[in-house]
Amino acid sequence: MTAPLHSFSGNGIYLDTMVPYALLRGIDQAAVPFFERIERGELMAYTSVLTFDELAYRLILALVKDRYPGSALDHLRAAEEKLIAEFSPQVVAQLRQLRELPNLTLLDVLAADLDSMSEAITQFSLRPRDALHYAAMQRVGCLDVASNDTHFDRIPHLRRYSL
Repeated sequence: MTAPLHSFSGNGIYLDTMVPYALLRGIDQAAVPFFERIERGELMAYTSVLTFDELAYRLILALVKDRYPGSALDHLRAAEEKLIAEFSPQVVAQLRQLRELPNLTLLDVLAADLDSMSEAITQFSLRPRDALHYAAMQRVGCLDVASNDTHFDRIPHLRRYSL
């Protein structure tokens, strides 16, 4: 099942990477009222440290793309140390702001999640990272996900809410 994020009315939802990315980059204004609901405590949000890894990398690439013409990935490969030094203060500040958001629970990725990940890869043909997100969701009993990733639609008992 897929529905618009603004229609979510449950108690808890798992945040996939692109939803906080949309907020931090200002690319989808629908993310703002959703995060305001989290901040006010109208709903509980979950995400994992995996999200922060993905988010940091995407934010760095986006900032490189904003500043330099051409392929952001090519620039990063050619001058990784310089570009990470240039953009890390902004990215670290954004990640800190997100991490300090009230009513957001940050989940660790556990070794035990590898069994759930392997099962999800096989059963639902998920990418490994999506399967790890799903393993974290299962661990806390949250079957609602805020994500634009249609791969989650392969899990029949999961409800996906998109921007």
